[in-house]
Amino acid sequence: MFMRLYPTGIIKGLSSIAVLSVFIVFGSRKLIYFDAALIPYLIATVFAIFGCVYRYSVWLSRPPTRTLWKRSLNLFFSKHFFSNFFFIIKAFFENMFIQKFIGKRSTYRWVMHFLLAWGCVLGFAVTFPLVFGWLHFAHPMGDSYMYQLYVFGFPMMIFDPYGIIGFSFFNSLNFCSIMIIVGTMMAFSRRLIHPGEITTQTFAHDILPLLILFSVAISGLFLTFSTHYLGGQHYRILSTVHCWTVVAFLVYLPFGKFFHIFQRSAQMGAELYIHEKEEGKLAVCPKTGEKFTSQVQKEDVKSILRELGFKFETEDEKYSVQDLSPQARRQLMMTTQHKHLKGEFDITRERID
Repeated sequence: MFMRLYPTGIIKGLSSIAVLSVFIVFGSRKLIYFDAALIPYLIATVFAIFGCVYRYSVWLSRPPTRTLWKRSLNLFFSKHFFSNFFFIIKAFFENMFIQKFIGKRSTYRWVMHFLLAWGCVLGFAVTFPLVFGWLHFAHPMGDSYMYQLYVFGFPMMIFDPYGIIGFSFFNSLNFCSIMIIVGTMMAFSRRLIHPGEITTQTFAHDILPLLILFSVAISGLFLTFSTHYLGGQHYRILSTVHCWTVVAFLVYLPFGKFFHIFQRSAQMGAELYIHEKEEGKLAVCPKTGEKFTSQVQKEDVKSILRELGFKFETEDEKYSVQDLSPQARRQLMMTTQHKHLKGEFDITRERID
């Protein structure tokens, strides 16, 4: 079946590429500090950015996600800006930085996810500026021993390549590789042993992403091993293998499981809904008088369902099913079944055998 493309997503994707191109040209001082050997990485990165922006635009075009996004912005830029701001900082730290939501499942999964997530994020933070020519290292004028960091072509700090700072700079990607390797091995072990994972996992959605991550990390470590312990032997072959594993990762990024990295931002909107339920006005059930959710969330759900073509109003249309508390909904369901079954459904019984 032919799939219709989303024009707005294409425009946003092309616009993001245009903006990135401008930043690359000016950030690398008109490509003076751009390394032509990194062109495959750049092409794959441009493709990944276009794909991610396009898919995110399509995702935001759906009524539930669009409403969640708009409501998040409204709640953030409301008259309670300062209280919401500190709440968002707290939610970001707990859910994005330390990933507390994974820790609730198990310590093993938290360690695994934390290593994979931050191994990738730190790897992105180091790799992309180098690929774009925004960062580079050179010897200071008249000194062939020390190194100097350049950011957007501006000279910054001078450091000893064999000191702590130099060791951290030149081995940062190795640290990321070790984190990813340990995380992928933990994930593989869980998927090979845990019965629940074995029965539900698929190769394309669960195994392939881990294989790609592992290949990127292990090939990167082999480059370091070749440099320090093999005298540079097989470096060209290893660098080519590593290059194409990174390209495969970037091309796969918009389509596979890795895309949830960008979707995690929606979790912040869900946290704001919970915060609004605790701090804002609550919806009251017209049947039981029970306060069961926030007024904002109830109205948003009603609006989304109407936009999607679902009709949940009662027969007299005095209220919608979404206006009712969970208890009132159960009562309405039993009453409706009792009516349609012509009295054969006993609404006074607490349990149906």
